[in-house]
Amino acid sequence: MPNPNFPGELGSIPYGTIIGGPLNAAVEANADASMTAAKFIQDVGFQDAADDWESSRKPVYVTFSYKKTVIDDESGAESTKEFEMRVPLLLLVNIPYFEVSRVTVDFNVKLNSVQTYATSSKFDIDSEVKGKQGWFTGNVKWKVSASYQKQKSQSQKIERTYDQSVHVEAESVEPPTGVTRVFDVLEETITETETTESSPSP
Repeated sequence: MPNPNFPGELGSIPYGTIIGGPLNAAVEANADASMTAAKFIQDVGFQDAADDWESSRKPVYVTFSYKKTVIDDESGAESTKEFEMRVPLLLLVNIPYFEVSRVTVDFNVKLNSVQTYATSSKFDIDSEVKGKQGWFTGNVKWKVSASYQKQKSQSQKIERTYDQSVHVEAESVEPPTGVTRVFDVLEETITETETTESSPSP
């Protein structure tokens, strides 16, 4: 019985697919996350320009109306004024930037060589008696036959056990430099405008 070829068994395992599969999935997941964030910025933060001929897009603004008390620099009198503030919508929401930061692949292989033996035996005896009786003499014949058979069998099999687990960690990350620069520009466009005449505070 030849010895089991464990190196050959291990060499036939497609490690490239087993390890590369989760890593490729992580790369694709990061690409999908980036595209999702870019689409979110386009759909939520910007709108088509009013001019049909212009292909650029302009930011979406949110306008807040509020009242606050102001003090005149010269007279020191207090008055209540109403203001409006326009803030880019992108500055009020969180951009969903995520990436797969860690991928751990655990792959275990267990090979067992199992040998089995089987033995069987068979023993048969056949006998036959023939006789002839005369007046003064007798004649008896015996016939005996025996057979013995023994069989042996041996087999070998290799038991394979595969166990794989993949651990993936994802975390929120800072936006790319270009997106941060856009946010800085949008922050500079925040405006506060007085909308009514001042009225003396009571």
